Amino acid sequence: MKKIVYWLFMLPLFTLLNGCDDTDTIIFDDELPQFEIKANAILLEVIMPKGSAADDEYYIVGDFNGGAEAAVGNLEWQLEKATGSESKWGIYLLPSTFKDGKTLADGFYFVSASKGEERSVKNETVVHRLDVKVGTRTNVWVDRWEAYFNTEEEGHDGFVVYVADKSGWDNLYLYGWAGDGDVTPAWPGLSVKGTEVINGVTYKYFDMGKSLDGYEGLNLIFNNVDVQVDGPAVTLNRNFYFRITDKGFEEIDPEASYCIYVDDQSGWEDLALYISGAGDNNEDWPGLEPAGTKEINGVVYKYFETDVELMNQSLKLTFNNNKKEDDPGLVLSFVKNITFSRDFYFSITPEKCEEIDPTNHGTRYSLYVEDNTGWGALALYSYGDVELGGGWPGIQVSETKEINGTTYKCFHLTPACTNKNVNLIFNNNGGGSQLDDYNLTIDRDYYLRISGDGCSEIKDCTVYVQDNSGWDALALYGWGDAAIGDSWPGIQVTGTREINGVTYKYFDLSEHVGKYSNLIFNNNGGGQQIEDGGLYTALIGDIYFSITATSYEKLPKP
Repeated sequence: MKKIVYWLFMLPLFTLLNGCDDTDTIIFDDELPQFEIKANAILLEVIMPKGSAADDEYYIVGDFNGGAEAAVGNLEWQLEKATGSESKWGIYLLPSTFKDGKTLADGFYFVSASKGEERSVKNETVVHRLDVKVGTRTNVWVDRWEAYFNTEEEGHDGFVVYVADKSGWDNLYLYGWAGDGDVTPAWPGLSVKGTEVINGVTYKYFDMGKSLDGYEGLNLIFNNVDVQVDGPAVTLNRNFYFRITDKGFEEIDPEASYCIYVDDQSGWEDLALYISGAGDNNEDWPGLEPAGTKEINGVVYKYFETDVELMNQSLKLTFNNNKKEDDPGLVLSFVKNITFSRDFYFSITPEKCEEIDPTNHGTRYSLYVEDNTGWGALALYSYGDVELGGGWPGIQVSETKEINGTTYKCFHLTPACTNKNVNLIFNNNGGGSQLDDYNLTIDRDYYLRISGDGCSEIKDCTVYVQDNSGWDALALYGWGDAAIGDSWPGIQVTGTREINGVTYKYFDLSEHVGKYSNLIFNNNGGGQQIEDGGLYTALIGDIYFSITATSYEKLPKP
């Protein structure tokens, strides 16, 4: 299959947070380490939901510590608040204290003394399972506490239905029914009790009344007396949040929001984002400034945080150079229209703004290694512009691949490595053996050969042909990443060689090492060629073919 290398714009030189392995990671501020690693302990750093009180008590619970009855209230299992983060708590765990041979892999969860057990965003039981060792740090996320779903809010009568009202109606009512009768007051139902701002969003709210706590099968209808939007049937055991229009409704998460990420290669001195099409939520020109930067797959993005009120709306984004419209300087901008139903990623250059996929953005290269060391394992570390793996012994082999009869161990690198100068150290995965440093700039794929004597680049490619075509002359043409010959019929035979008693005609293609080409054997433009759409081949090492006037066979190395 043809290998395609996408050339995008050069990546900015930023400090790498996760080295250059092939893991797709996003580094958010609340994921940054807050506690020191201890050699004899497992460190868990726990990212709490918004609204988790700093003076609350949080405990870890699992079979390894005797369950909730033994753990909750016990200082040994209580988490410690991080001093440098508003959302992070930590705990050191000593496996020697675990009970009955249990480990974190047997399952655990967290408990808030005031808000109950940990729950998923769908109000499901949560069980974490980790296979981790002492001397390590692991981030763990808590989505919700039980109280989010089961506790009535202070100051309200019973559970609350919050509505982000986009209907355009002059009045809003909430009617509830079950079976053949009213559950709320008769049509049109409850009037709006008041408004409340939550995470920047203004909600109209309805207090459902404590008498309805736990009511099952309550059918909700949003209406303005004359026009109605049929809502869901709910069990009234928690607060609910909806966004409505005059045509429909959707349940929303008041804590959720989306971000807009920009790989800014514009060269502008500043970057701002003006958002329009959102009614009263339009920003003042020139709009938002970036909230910060985040590294994703080695690319550092500027990101804009947005109000949850904008979710699922049709928006017009105007990226600009943060100039006021009456500024004597030139206002530069690009416009994009989106439906804001997810995170968005854009790349901006002086010429254009385009949406991108962060998993593929940036130029990726690979190292293909013919391993003749005899080691039982192989890892690759580097220092210089990039530290592969973030520490010794580096990154592991991504895959093994057979190319032209040779097995290569492949290290697939992230875009963070592109155009960086590195010193490679191949080693036996930290087992005590390593090769001398090998320096290169990662500006293309490399094919390397290693042995106990060291590392060298494979720079030769020879195509050997056992010619049974009967043609008077033989030529080789190629198209694709590598063009063999300036034009048809291609290049002439370089010479002949006898190998193990067989005489081969050969073509020296060393100038094209590492590229791919569709090869076409022909009788030097005399009207005959092997019609197969081209032999798509990686041009590396020695490649052997047997041909007739109408067919070919790729041969194993003799």
